[in-house]
Amino acid sequence: NINGDFKYSTNDLKQKPLFDSKGYPGIKRPWGTLSAINLNNGKIKWQSPLGNFEELGLNEDTGTLNYGGATASSGGLVFASGTIDKKIRAYDGETGKVLWSYKMPYIGSAPPTIYEAGGEQFIMIPATGSWSLKNVYPNLEYGDAFLSFKLKN
Repeated sequence: NINGDFKYSTNDLKQKPLFDSKGYPGIKRPWGTLSAINLNNGKIKWQSPLGNFEELGLNEDTGTLNYGGATASSGGLVFASGTIDKKIRAYDGETGKVLWSYKMPYIGSAPPTIYEAGGEQFIMIPATGSWSLKNVYPNLEYGDAFLSFKLKN
């Protein structure tokens, strides 16, 4: 939760982040994106806000800092986490549209892993908090959760 007495730690930061008086990034939104890049020509195919400052009550994702990483499936889905709002999201790999999201107990702390068992596909994500984000947002909490989701055929 961001509030007026926001403080950051610069122990492991090379430069201080720019924040407004309420602790939000000092640039225009989105404040974090997931980007698909065409590797043949180096151009951005699409960008989608990644993360949300839910306390702002906006009808769209604002984007946040994120350090979780993304994983693409052979079926055209891209899974990403590592955002302050603790969500894992599934994006359409062609358009960048969010198709699904789930709020985890803690911030996703690594890229989601896709695996197959018994002929079915699953996504697994460690949700343990984020040491990197905690350097900027010291009120974030750590935990110990691993979540797995079954993909529909």
